[in-house]
Formats: sequence, C-alpha cells, structure tokens
Amino acid sequence: MLFNALRPKALLVAAVAAGTLAATSAPASAAQNWQTVSTNSNWTCSAYKQHKVSNNVNFKVCIVVNSNLDAQAVLVVQNNASVAVSIGGEVTSNFGSDVDCAATTLNPGFTRGCFAPTVGVGAGQILGTDGRLRLNGVDEWWTAS
Repeated sequence: MLFNALRPKALLVAAVAAGTLAATSAPASAAQNWQTVSTNSNWTCSAYKQHKVSNNVNFKVCIVVNSNLDAQAVLVVQNNASVAVSIGGEVTSNFGSDVDCAATTLNPGFTRGCFAPTVGVGAGQILGTDGRLRLNGVDEWWTAS
C-alpha cells in the first residue's frame, strides 16, 4: 500500500488485474449501507485505528475490487466494547464510490461495514478512499499516520 502525501487520509492501492476473483459484497442503498463484513483476497484495507472516544472501537477503510474491475469503498467498524455504541459517518473515494453512512447502533462484539456503491474503475488506476466514523456523536477520520 502507498499513501499519498497530499491526502494523508487516503488509502491507495493499484487496481488489480482482471484475473482477480469476483467480490462477494453487493452495494447497498444509503439507508441500509451497514452490513456484515466478510473479507477475502479482493479486499485491500488499512490497519485498524482506535477511535478517540473508545479504545474498544476500531475502524478502517477498505477497497474491494472484483474481476470486472469494479470497485467499492467500505468503512469497517469493530466494537470490542462491552456496551452498544452509536455509529455513523461517511466513506469517500477518488473513483466515485461515496456514501453517507446511516446512524445505527453497533452491538458489543460485532463488526459492520458501510458499503459505498460499486463503480467501474478500469485497469491500472490508483484507487484511494477516506473514512469518517462518528462514534457516539464524535467524528474522527481514518488517517495514514
């Protein structure tokens, strides 16, 4: 993974070759964009970052690319706390896969992803994504540092 100095919040990955296996996740509508996360080799993700509100809530940004060179950005949130938390936010990309993440409750022990729409990206492009997690009303961006 490379990180762009001009956009420290961006996760950059090279678009993969057409031989990559198809992604298993489908895009979701804005109202239902939080879904169960099941990663595979089509997913390229940043490391988890602890949210400043809680050492027990982590988040990361991912890009999923399928064999048709379609991609989608995903904000992934993991709740290791012993209580439910309120989450929301947004995920944006440099390839048009953007969505506001609806406010919802994330129960203890659960991991969920906010899935932006799938868009065609073509071969050889550099893909980047940013994620903002609103945890119990406090925003924090995913950053490379």
